[in-house]
Amino acid sequence: MGKKIEFFKTFVKDRDVASVIPTSPRCVKKVCSNIDFTKDFTLVEYGPGNGAFTHYLIEKMSPGSRLILIEANQNFVSSLKDSIDDPRVEIHNILAGDVESVLSDDVIGNVDYVLSGIPFSFFEWDRKIEVLQATKKILKDDGKFLAYQTSGHLKKPVMEVFGNFETDFEPLNIPPYFIYKIHKNGH
Repeated sequence: MGKKIEFFKTFVKDRDVASVIPTSPRCVKKVCSNIDFTKDFTLVEYGPGNGAFTHYLIEKMSPGSRLILIEANQNFVSSLKDSIDDPRVEIHNILAGDVESVLSDDVIGNVDYVLSGIPFSFFEWDRKIEVLQATKKILKDDGKFLAYQTSGHLKKPVMEVFGNFETDFEPLNIPPYFIYKIHKNGH
């Protein structure tokens, strides 16, 4: 119960937290069904919050995989650092649009997946484009950007930056989520 109360308190204080409660296990599995866990990969997660996706990813990913967490909220960063002791995981306290600043040159352009729960609907247009352009730059060719959002508002900026998307819907989550699957280079 303590984690849910902490999550709620952070939601009340931080306008960039997308939801009042963590994502449901069903939604986590549905979004992560787009990830090939049989291979080593590098995945960047924007806005891991209390780690609903993070802990699922750590359980499923191979020993040679890497998980890079990008979290702007210091409370969540502290909580993640306290709960994760895994050499495959890096945690950075920055905004998603600044992701390139913490990645080494050999990682930029070689990320297999970017997973995002950050609430793009709260962002001004320019910030949406900035985050999407940074995401496109760090992804490898045919890498995937997987975003779960409360509405269809991401379609227009994603089309401008990536030129493609597929959507799915998870009604059994509070709030219900649109799940976006976007390929770099449109394959």
